[in-house]
Amino acid sequence: MDTINSLTESMVHDDASMLASSLIEQVNTEDIASMVYIQRDMLARFEKTNEMLINFNMLSLSRYEATLKQFHKHTGLLSDMKKDLDTVFKRIRLLKQRLEKTYPEAFSACSSVYNIVAEDEGDDTDDNGESEQRADNCYPLDSKPSVTVTSPR
Repeated sequence: MDTINSLTESMVHDDASMLASSLIEQVNTEDIASMVYIQRDMLARFEKTNEMLINFNMLSLSRYEATLKQFHKHTGLLSDMKKDLDTVFKRIRLLKQRLEKTYPEAFSACSSVYNIVAEDEGDDTDDNGESEQRADNCYPLDSKPSVTVTSPR
């Protein structure tokens, strides 16, 4: 019986070896080597691309932070300029009111030539309730100033 078992085991072992060797013969080793080479090449490309993207993100972040600082600075400057302009227009309105009280005849004669609207009629209010003076209230009815903008060189 031992001989039969050993013969059966050797046949099974031979069959398994034959199956494994036939499977190995079906796979081309050159194709496997080519696939491994292509995969390593793609891995190197992906690593290089990943490194480039990391550098790009770091550069973008630094430029974004610099631009954000400038944006906040310019926004603050614009809000300060708006406050200053509001103060100037308020002073102009007060001066107009003083002139109207001091020289009512001259002021009414001037109103016929210039489009000077009373404070209640000429003010537009924005969403914050702050008043804004119209730009066309300062010029004669028949003419508007021509503005030329020149850039510094």
